[in-house]
Amino acid sequence: MIWVDRIAKQFEGRAQHVDDMFTPSGFAHMGSLRGPILHDVIYKVLHSKNRDTVFTYVFNDFDTIDGLPPDLKEKFSPYFAWPLSKAPSPVDGYKSFAEYFSSDFKKVLESLGFQANYISSWNMYHEGKFNEVIRIALDNKEKILEIYKKIAGYKKKSSDWHPLQVICPKCGKLGTTKVTGWDGELVTFTCEPRLVTWAAGCGYSGSISPFDGNGKLPWKVDWPAHWKVLGVTFEGAGKDHASRGGSYDIAFALCDEVFHSVRPYYFPYEFFLFGGKKMASSKGIGLKARDLTTILPPEIARFLIVRIPPQKTLEFNPIGEAIPNLFDEYDRCMAAYFDKQEGKIPAGKPGEVLSDFARIYELSEVRLHPKKRISVPRFRTVANLIKNKTDLTSFFAKQKGSKLTLEEEKILKEREQFVEVYLKNYAQDKPTINYKLQTTNFSAGQKEFLLLLAKNLKSAKENKEDIQKIVFDSIKQSGLNPRDAFRAFYQKLTGKDFGPKAGDLILEQGIDAVISKLHSTSN
Repeated sequence: MIWVDRIAKQFEGRAQHVDDMFTPSGFAHMGSLRGPILHDVIYKVLHSKNRDTVFTYVFNDFDTIDGLPPDLKEKFSPYFAWPLSKAPSPVDGYKSFAEYFSSDFKKVLESLGFQANYISSWNMYHEGKFNEVIRIALDNKEKILEIYKKIAGYKKKSSDWHPLQVICPKCGKLGTTKVTGWDGELVTFTCEPRLVTWAAGCGYSGSISPFDGNGKLPWKVDWPAHWKVLGVTFEGAGKDHASRGGSYDIAFALCDEVFHSVRPYYFPYEFFLFGGKKMASSKGIGLKARDLTTILPPEIARFLIVRIPPQKTLEFNPIGEAIPNLFDEYDRCMAAYFDKQEGKIPAGKPGEVLSDFARIYELSEVRLHPKKRISVPRFRTVANLIKNKTDLTSFFAKQKGSKLTLEEEKILKEREQFVEVYLKNYAQDKPTINYKLQTTNFSAGQKEFLLLLAKNLKSAKENKEDIQKIVFDSIKQSGLNPRDAFRAFYQKLTGKDFGPKAGDLILEQGIDAVISKLHSTSN
């Protein structure tokens, strides 16, 4: 049973409201995908058990601009402290800065099979949906301040602090205002010149209603306020929010003591790292989310996230062997799925592992899965064949032993496309197919096995399954330990103790060429 099914079991089929959030302050980086895809998987499993389960995705577009990616700093620095939904779009055709970046991320998410009802935080505030929680927060500002101090040790907030910022009616900034009083109807405020280091307020002071979008709650209050307004029962967050005294602890205390609302299910998840570092758009670390879908097909981009339990760190760097390895993992899970469909999953621990593989494949679905087992070209083999200018369709038809179906041709064409991207941008410059005859000292038993395999391959068809069977039959006939047999086989053909599946490798190098190498006595 994989992680999501263990979580779903705890709800016993009861309807849930799953929610997640994103602040559209720039192009989402690749690490921003982990949260929404995890929530999407959870929603789909819970929804399959209770159709009343709903999923919302909030764009926090009422947040202020307090940092910018390097390429936007010069043009948009005048908009620091403005709400994201009030700053202009970097590109024509969008109403605001927030709408442009929300739309971009939405396209990426939906390309990965993401399904949620999108909500604008800006709209929720301006439609009056936050009026009640704003009033509750202002009426309980001492209690909130006490929670801040008790849980997070905050000592810098003065006694006249209030849990709200308003949009200055003179300069339009939100991030520079400080609310100094509340009489039950209006708040007094000042747009402070030195409230923050990254923007200067205009100095204007006045009174204003805090309702209907004039003001916004600070993040640590805004989060549980969202839960109350929407009725959220499940919302996770990155592990940095789950540190002691962090956002989770404060939000849960506010649920209990201020808003008197239900605590959502506690679901912290680990970081999605790039080269060992946490990704950050403003620092230029990592790939943009939109870039991931140009180097991986949608199912495999989703699989990248689904396959790793949330409590484990997910790391991905496309340079080197990461992409070929990921395709191999996906293909193993696909094979397990077909085994499950065909009733071939064995009993015991091996069956549990294969069932988990099949489940991961199922939850990585973006387009409909094939109804019957199909022949899938190995990514590494496609890469090697492209380097050697081999006709791909003919090669894989021979490997399959029959003509490729239209579906198989489509998959081959797609893999060819992504292999080209990989070879151009991410493959390391090292030989993957021009293997040399080795001079390893094999034992008498290993030499006997290699010669026997050479003999048996003479009757082989250009079919992976047939070749694979010949290899295993030859090992049995030789009486050699399989580990020693495969070590000799791979040393002879690749110079290493390991390699791709024997059938793939033999077809890749050519049956006649392999026979010749196995017959060589230069070892």
